[in-house]
Amino acid sequence: MRKNVVVGLLVLVVAILAVGCAKPPQQELDAMKAALAAAEQAEAPKYAAAEWDKAQQAVNAANAEVEAQNAKFALFRSYTKAKQLIADATAAANAAKEAGIAGKEKAKNEARAAIDAAKASLTAAQQALADLEKCRRKPKDLKKDLELQKGNLDGLANQVNQLEDTFNREDFFGAKAQAESLKGQLDNLATELANAKTKIKC
Repeated sequence: MRKNVVVGLLVLVVAILAVGCAKPPQQELDAMKAALAAAEQAEAPKYAAAEWDKAQQAVNAANAEVEAQNAKFALFRSYTKAKQLIADATAAANAAKEAGIAGKEKAKNEARAAIDAAKASLTAAQQALADLEKCRRKPKDLKKDLELQKGNLDGLANQVNQLEDTFNREDFFGAKAQAESLKGQLDNLATELANAKTKIKC
């Protein structure tokens, strides 16, 4: 009977020591950090902000659990929960990376479409100005207005040409915003020129 008790106690002590000797899952932690770094390199903070925030929160939770276990007395440490949190964080970081890649490609395509649309509006406005200049009947104030509008159009054309530089710097959000703004201005100018042509019955 005594022998069984002693054996039981020894088994219990061994079990406690086995748990207590648990070490931080360093390999998994390193993999998690590498996954987060890869997501940052894929520009997830810029092109997949929601996924990036989720990954960061998951990493913080995993690190907090590891630190909490590290602070415990050696015999009572357990990294089971930490390993699961690390796995979740690594998956979230990988998802952020993929989302960053996809988000950048989407932003690039949208910027290109916006630039092309702005260029089309520029062509339309230039054509509207050329058509108005061909009119034989020109009121006295029209020539002055035409010079003013031509100057405005030249300025807008220069800005449209600069869009390619912004695009090539991979400032896709900026290129899209500028292109959309310029398109609006060019469309308004083309409308004004067309209305002027109609007004003088050209």
